[in-house]
Amino acid sequence: MSALAIAPAVRDTIASGGAVVALESAVITHGLPGAAALDAVRRQWTASQEAGATPAVVAVFDGQLRVGLSLEECTALAEQTDTVKVSPWNLAPALASPRFGGTTVAATIHAAALAGLRVVSTGGIGGVHPGDGQDVSADLSELSRRSVCVVCAGPKSTLDAAATLERLETLGVPVIGWRSLVLAGFLAASAGLRLSSRVDTVDELAQLLGQHWELGGVGVVVSQPLAGDLAIPSSELAAAETASARGPERTPAELRHLQARLGERVIEANLALLERNAALAGSLAVALGRVMSPMDARHG
Repeated sequence: MSALAIAPAVRDTIASGGAVVALESAVITHGLPGAAALDAVRRQWTASQEAGATPAVVAVFDGQLRVGLSLEECTALAEQTDTVKVSPWNLAPALASPRFGGTTVAATIHAAALAGLRVVSTGGIGGVHPGDGQDVSADLSELSRRSVCVVCAGPKSTLDAAATLERLETLGVPVIGWRSLVLAGFLAASAGLRLSSRVDTVDELAQLLGQHWELGGVGVVVSQPLAGDLAIPSSELAAAETASARGPERTPAELRHLQARLGERVIEANLALLERNAALAGSLAVALGRVMSPMDARHG
């Protein structure tokens, strides 16, 4: 049995030159609470399809790295009692035991690249945690290795956004503002940091990505701010006191703390930004199909 399995619908879409959006599954296993997590998947699924793209939920499922779970399989994943948060560093062990896991942005980027996909949609990316700068998400290093674009609402709100932006610059990963020159603040409207470039249409964004990759560039982050009426003020999103949580468990612990403190507002904002990011990612994947096909033919 192959370690990587691409769903027939996803494989057929790739073969026909259609658009596919990869969706991470850590939101199912370690992000939102049960019913909300499955609602998030359904809303992302629909948003991607309405934009013209095939959704491909990535996960470790029954001992395989799967690219393209069905909605029924997403439900089965949510019902597993022993799942692991999967990153590239623990991917192979996770396939052996516990055989089920939710992929982080880093693992989803990794799987997308293996499957030949260019676009990943998520809520917020990982980054540099407050402190000595040593606790850094693998999302950043994976972005520096793969020619994949991640559409997100900025770094998670409990991170050091300035340090994260600086680290991405060092790694050669551009952060492009979607209709904004200010970095998105995940659950907040803004992280208060200026970006060097913005785009206002998906065709413009697709052209930029095509040129970036034609020149040998690697990952790209697209930052889409959350609408103001749904955003939570930054002052309410201070990092949680989770000193005992480190490594893979740190971000889930901090987000659980926020949910406990701020209630349904966190869940509603999370659902909204996931849906909006999937819609943008779907439109981008379609536009990339128009840009990349002739470019691939010229430079293949």
